[in-house]
Amino acid sequence: MSRWKNRLRGLPGGSVSAGVQWAWVYIISIGLIAILGPLIANEKPYYCQLEGQQYYPAFSSVNESVLSLAHPDHSPVRWRTTNFESIWRAPVPYSHHTIDLQTGALAGPFDRQALPLRFRHWLGTDQLGRDVLAGMIRGCRVSLLIGLGSMILALMAGVPLGAAGAYWGNTGWRISRAQGISILVMPILLLLIWLSPLGVLYKWLLTVSLAGIMIWWWLYPGKQTRLTLAVPLDRIVMSGVSLVDGFPAIFLILILVAIIPMKGWIVVMGTIALLRWPVMARYMRAEVFKIRETAYIQAAEGLNLSRAYILARHIVPFAFRPVMISFVFGVSSAILAESSLSFLGIGLPVEEINWGRLLAQSRNHFDAWWLVVFPGCAIFFTLLSLYTIGNAWQLEVKDEG
Repeated sequence: MSRWKNRLRGLPGGSVSAGVQWAWVYIISIGLIAILGPLIANEKPYYCQLEGQQYYPAFSSVNESVLSLAHPDHSPVRWRTTNFESIWRAPVPYSHHTIDLQTGALAGPFDRQALPLRFRHWLGTDQLGRDVLAGMIRGCRVSLLIGLGSMILALMAGVPLGAAGAYWGNTGWRISRAQGISILVMPILLLLIWLSPLGVLYKWLLTVSLAGIMIWWWLYPGKQTRLTLAVPLDRIVMSGVSLVDGFPAIFLILILVAIIPMKGWIVVMGTIALLRWPVMARYMRAEVFKIRETAYIQAAEGLNLSRAYILARHIVPFAFRPVMISFVFGVSSAILAESSLSFLGIGLPVEEINWGRLLAQSRNHFDAWWLVVFPGCAIFFTLLSLYTIGNAWQLEVKDEG
């Protein structure tokens, strides 16, 4: 148990650091808020009883319209004003999209609000009359999901590419001429399939079938296949890294988000991942270069083990820990990039609310200080906590090295 406590503290030798511990407490707290967000802030109650009928609106599709039709004597049913026989509300009785017409827009946390204490907007309202506290809770989910999701995608792309490039180099991986031709033909066939007038289902079926044939061809090339062509994996990977690093990150994000017709979380995560995978690849490449010259790797190669098996089983697991340090720093960069995009009003749908969108509203309302302080502090302390944890892990790795 003490071993895991030391790891959590993230300092050399497991020494206690109040800063790191508070950083972990903060990150775990906003993680729980992100997971439990719909249960913490929801205009629908957990449970209500009306005319002897019991409902669980927060856990079902029951809404005000359904209850109005089922109970015409109480129509229109409103979660806030209807006199329910029994009701259990969420701690914050507002969803992130709920507009409070009674309180109105830009009500401050300390302003007089014509509401019972149970329905008070403790952090004020935004320019549409939405509860800022509910928006902050929603922002935890958006920021962490995009930050972690984009870095997981970057990790899935960067780690295999960096490891393969470092281990096989420019001459270690050889293919047949037929396989080399297939690499050139495959993108052309896929382009022709997706430009054809066929239906989407047929396009996907042809794509999957073609991918299956290619995988079979590569795994079972035939006894007469001669491996004659050397694939410069390391050169290809590093060329891709240099190409991506050559563009200013924020401008590339703006260009990609603007030209891609689809909008939403997946597009933002994919765009940020496209910029972060080179960092993962460089870290993994450097670690693999260092590990592949050790005695136990040379012994494994002397036993005639598969090079792919050696890479996956004996190199990548030991090179992964320093990469995770970059992963933590990358999550903080991804959260900052997502907040910047939201502040500029691009990337996520207009109706989505998060920390960046709340902060952007203050540009037109300079007197609404709560739209600056609360989301700004959330972004600042999230980045500070992640940097604190990342720096602690970095010190631990250096100390062990």
